[in-house]
Amino acid sequence: MGMSDIALNPMTNQTVINVSTPADLIEAVPYLLGAQPTNSLVMVGIQPGPNGRVAPVLRVDLPNRTRFAQAAERFTGVLMRHGAVAASLIVHADAAPPEGDARDYYRPLYRAIGAVSRREGLRLFEAVCVADGRFWSYLCEGFSCCPEEGRPVPAGGDSVVAAAAVSVGLPPPVPLADLAERIRPPEGDEQAAVEAAFRECRARLRARAHEDHGAVAGLRHESIALLQAARSRFRKGDRELTSAEAARLVCGMHDLQVRDHAMSWQDDRGGGLLALWTGLARLSPAPDSAVPLTLAAWIAWTTEQPAFARVAVNRALYDDPDYTMAGLLRTAVNSSLSPEESRRALFPNGRAPRFRTEM
Repeated sequence: MGMSDIALNPMTNQTVINVSTPADLIEAVPYLLGAQPTNSLVMVGIQPGPNGRVAPVLRVDLPNRTRFAQAAERFTGVLMRHGAVAASLIVHADAAPPEGDARDYYRPLYRAIGAVSRREGLRLFEAVCVADGRFWSYLCEGFSCCPEEGRPVPAGGDSVVAAAAVSVGLPPPVPLADLAERIRPPEGDEQAAVEAAFRECRARLRARAHEDHGAVAGLRHESIALLQAARSRFRKGDRELTSAEAARLVCGMHDLQVRDHAMSWQDDRGGGLLALWTGLARLSPAPDSAVPLTLAAWIAWTTEQPAFARVAVNRALYDDPDYTMAGLLRTAVNSSLSPEESRRALFPNGRAPRFRTEM
């Protein structure tokens, strides 16, 4: 994916965790993110004040060497705009770098971030590289505390960090890759099938609109009726969608009034609504996939699944960088706004429009 920054809020404003070592920091980050980072650059911002409140937490896919300077500028800029006065960074290198070992390959990235931080007056508390089950601190010069072979990554589970997370009811973090798998794009023969289904659907809808200049309103109501029928099926546990069904539902939501109507749905008992949007995302080629991905991000955000919301909205913007609603939603979920406040920001005139479905 491209280098889209993801700002995440801390566990809760009341959760207190003492982070005094690189190992503590490594254990805390998955709870701050809501997911176990893989192949990620993570920066933890620290707000001014005696308690050192954490905000924001940023994550991007690890950039390649040509983008280290750009990543440093963007990350530091986001931290400063959020009011951070200090920060720590972690490089999670799960895949082997193009050359050499991970610690040395990503050292210039740490140096670039350090240089920008010094220029901007942002104190860098810690900088850690995690690779092959071991970690190293870029700030440590002594072999007695940081041996050349690194130190084992904490197993977690019974640590102080884990205990603090359990005490506020947080579930164990899931691997970030597992969240991305939920909205995996179609591949191979499946990709060819969905692309063909979308081509046929677009051609059919264009022909109907061309033949009847008054067809737009009829297509709009038909699209909403089809979405409501799919929603009802998924509420009852049905998870089956054909490529043709997905194409018709997603193409219908290119009408912004249809999309906003679907975005107004909030009752997700049993996870049916989120399953519908993720199912459509898996059966949509880019850039069409930005529509169901944005809806998946929205319902995840409003049902307290922030990690998945951010994975989905960033995939939406990767598939269609110009999709306005995805950009607005990412800004909302990356802010300090609650989901309800985000709704008011996205729909300042009240709830998204509702339509009668009778033809």
